[in-house]
Amino acid sequence: MADSRKKTITYLSPAIPALSETFVYNEIFALRERGYTVHAISIHMPEQISDDVKQRIGKVHYLYLEGVIRFILSFLVCLFTVPSGIFKGLSWLIADFFHVGIMNSASYKLVYQFFASCRIAQIVKNNGSDHLHAHFANVPSQVAMYASAITGIDYTVTSHANDIFEHGLILKRKAERSKYFLTISEFNRKFLEARGLDKIKVRVVRCGVNLKFQERDKKPDKKFKICSLGRLVEKKGMPVLIEACAILKSKNVPFSLSIAGDGPQENILQKQIDDLSLSDSVSLLGAIDNSKVADWMSGMDVFALACQKDSNGDMDGIPVVLMEAMMLGLPVISTRISGIPELVIDHETGLLVEPNSPELLARAIERLYKDEKLRFTLTKKAAKHVTNEFSRDVNITRLEKYFNE
Repeated sequence: MADSRKKTITYLSPAIPALSETFVYNEIFALRERGYTVHAISIHMPEQISDDVKQRIGKVHYLYLEGVIRFILSFLVCLFTVPSGIFKGLSWLIADFFHVGIMNSASYKLVYQFFASCRIAQIVKNNGSDHLHAHFANVPSQVAMYASAITGIDYTVTSHANDIFEHGLILKRKAERSKYFLTISEFNRKFLEARGLDKIKVRVVRCGVNLKFQERDKKPDKKFKICSLGRLVEKKGMPVLIEACAILKSKNVPFSLSIAGDGPQENILQKQIDDLSLSDSVSLLGAIDNSKVADWMSGMDVFALACQKDSNGDMDGIPVVLMEAMMLGLPVISTRISGIPELVIDHETGLLVEPNSPELLARAIERLYKDEKLRFTLTKKAAKHVTNEFSRDVNITRLEKYFNE
């Protein structure tokens, strides 16, 4: 008779429960709803935490707060309790160290991550976990990988964007050692397979959303209300969106733009707004708590996200905020980059323009402003597409399959 017991899973992610990692804790909540016991380990203490989520998620173990002395003590304990696991983990570490290169600082970070994984090994032994899952294919996956060697517990990884495009260290080795190496888009799957990762291991599981479609009967007021949300970093393309607004202003299109989020480009963007004389129509709102995003978006007319590749080669995967906007009944505009066209299908579920093109972006915004029928058609098809392919339940079912195989 098959064992019907639900697994106990330990999740590792960079910063749980950060505002920027909603997809991680929503996944944890969904698995718990299905009867799994899920423990959360965060590499770092996040800077911005939703109080509501903090209460819901319960205890989170912040790994790097413990420090190197605790990690070394954990190594010594594991050396005496699971020596074969320690030797297996060390063999992987030594091979990885010389593969990355003795002159590469990343090799020495792997050493630190190995010792941190010894602490993970103790934690999962104490909490009874029989599976490890790492979100992001950089530090969390490396710690999970060595912890897997030490404990003999299988691990899986969900890769996203920056973690493979810019920080894709020993990806092939991590995939070979994993049970499955999951990723959020077909674009990413092809990217990883082109770098030699095993097709059997690489599977697509979306970052799903748990929202019901909210059909809108609201028509734009005198001003067409544009909104955007994201970290104020280069790959989000906020300067392009602001420049598009300057074009709209020159064409006498009545609009307002509200940008939610914070980040290193905040002062640059404010200066751009001032230089273009847009302070009466473009505003930077700062970070918004995830619990308040839906109410804020519901008062808008269109959502725009001008994603682009940054100077380091990093780019978005498929921003979850686009899915959220779609389910809130907003027509969306984004760019032809990475996996975004899998969600925003041009002239079906939204409008797509080329990256770094304020002229094309302005034209798309103006078109939606003028075409009520197009807005209605896009939002209807978008909601159906998100429900069928990007909903939380659909993708949790996919995730369960790979955890349990």
